[in-house]
Amino acid sequence: MSSKDRVLIDLAATHDFLVGRREIRRAKLTSREWAYRVRRGEWVPVAPTVWRHAATPETWELKVRAASRWLGRTAALAGRSAAAWWGLDGFDRDVVEFVVPRERRSVGGVAVRLTRDWAKKDLLRNQEIRLTSATRTIIDMAGQGVSPSQLERAIDSAIRLRLTSVPTLTRRMTELSKRGRKGIPTLRELMLDSGGESMLERRFLKLIRQAGLPRPECQVTFKSRGTKAIRVDFLYPTEAVVIEVSGRVGHASDADRAKDARRRIELQLAGFHIIEFTTSQVMDDPDYVTTAVSATLELVARDRH
Repeated sequence: MSSKDRVLIDLAATHDFLVGRREIRRAKLTSREWAYRVRRGEWVPVAPTVWRHAATPETWELKVRAASRWLGRTAALAGRSAAAWWGLDGFDRDVVEFVVPRERRSVGGVAVRLTRDWAKKDLLRNQEIRLTSATRTIIDMAGQGVSPSQLERAIDSAIRLRLTSVPTLTRRMTELSKRGRKGIPTLRELMLDSGGESMLERRFLKLIRQAGLPRPECQVTFKSRGTKAIRVDFLYPTEAVVIEVSGRVGHASDADRAKDARRRIELQLAGFHIIEFTTSQVMDDPDYVTTAVSATLELVARDRH
């Protein structure tokens, strides 16, 4: 291996295992020398003007980084690709899609589309990649034909990962809402039962809504008797009623059960009424769930009078 090749490989190692024209110049390779190496298959194009060494696997992440480098600072990973990069549930790491403030095109295996709503608050950086925020990503996907079930999972996982919230999503939807904008009506319907962190919690909120019961606060964190912070699935603050819909109920280890029992005692000592539902109860016995919630709220209200 020549000294020029060693320099280039070292440069690739410090630049996400990719090289571009800048690194080629730094390695002092002439155009002819570089063309020879590409022709021999020693370096393989990943995106226009961006290459990887033949020994470097071409992963989805590598293609994202190569496309980001090629398109430059004005581009942002978007759509399903951004959802996968954020780690939202239900999105495979396969498609590479970017949004840029210019006309739609598809070049070098990278889908590039135009946006008319280019706002700084919609753009963030994660693992050195510029991409649309989780909030904007969800709104964009709603207009791109992503199924309601996928959107539900995206919303719930984004909330669980603290990447967005119901108020944030609702506010940005309103700001971006325009006549004929696709996906907003679907999102508004899905948002009715949003606020939890899983499909189980979404199902619970739907049961509560359909039963005409007041909507509880979701994912509430507070301190009890000077202990570390405790987070509960749902809370009726006025009635001091905590509702948990953990799928772990009845299936946890001894250590988990001991932890849950201690947590339950702390909440009870703080004056909270606690109701716990299993997965099967929420999914298969909705009448029992809504009746239990309604009866508890009525009992607390009656006791206070």
